[in-house]
Amino acid sequence: MRQLSRGATTLAFALWLVSANAFAQTNPVGTSGTSDPVQRLWSDPAPIAARDLFWGAGSELRVPKPPFTYVEEKTGGTQAKIVVTDASGTTWDVKFGHEAHAEVAASRFVHALGYMTEESYFIAAGQVNGARGLKRAADHVSPSGLFTRARFTRRDPTVVRIDENWTFHDNPFLGNKELSGLLILMTMLNNWDIRGDANNDVVRATLLDGTQERRYRVSDLGATFGRMGGLISARSKWNLADYKAEGFIEKVEDGIVHLDYDGLDSKMDRVPLEHARWFASLVSQLTPEQVRRAFQAAGATPEEVEGFSARFLEKVAQLSSVTR
Repeated sequence: MRQLSRGATTLAFALWLVSANAFAQTNPVGTSGTSDPVQRLWSDPAPIAARDLFWGAGSELRVPKPPFTYVEEKTGGTQAKIVVTDASGTTWDVKFGHEAHAEVAASRFVHALGYMTEESYFIAAGQVNGARGLKRAADHVSPSGLFTRARFTRRDPTVVRIDENWTFHDNPFLGNKELSGLLILMTMLNNWDIRGDANNDVVRATLLDGTQERRYRVSDLGATFGRMGGLISARSKWNLADYKAEGFIEKVEDGIVHLDYDGLDSKMDRVPLEHARWFASLVSQLTPEQVRRAFQAAGATPEEVEGFSARFLEKVAQLSSVTR
């Protein structure tokens, strides 16, 4: 990346922040005009320490219930996916492989800290009835329908995806601390697969009182807990050694926190110190047991639970230290 002088970098960032804050004041998080739906990136998750990171946005009562019946195979994206219904008639999107672990664990932290995510569960093994003619999914589902390591995401009939995407540089929340917090969280998770408008979506959610919200989400969290990589080193997902080796914060200079973000969007590496301080006040409320529960929910081995948890908590401590 071409380096600017420190003075030029600071001036450019300050001009961006003034402009972004002016825009954000007319599009604040969780509010809207009289007729448009609320635009929401974040909701206050308090009290964070009381949240159960094993179940995340779901609950024990809503876990996918066998038998599972095959509906179709999904061909979009790069991972093998199918659609099934369960014994209660609920429809689920099912993803296989390493991303199943990573996505479930990442979703637990996203939800716990107040950001928008889907209800998902890790299913270690099961069987799908009626699965025939599979293509990519054939590597994960046997001829008799047996599968292992799957992420089940519930299709919520009250949430409809809008034909619209957003980026970290083009959205209604520019200049808001909540957006900066999400950027920090993506760095903590080592989510390297964020580029342009890929893997970010907008959904319309209908609440119990009939009102609607436009929710802005990072919709694919599978490329997490590995190596973010760069020009030389290969990227990875759900790899404990790689996750432990990645950096987090490079420095704090002139009121700006420089993140060690090496994902596909190289411009996601700076946030205002005040925004980082606000996010640190949230994430530091997570207890070690809550963090371990998130990885247990993702089907991690005991070694992975302890290793991933320790490194995540190290990042929390580092963020708290540099924002004091």
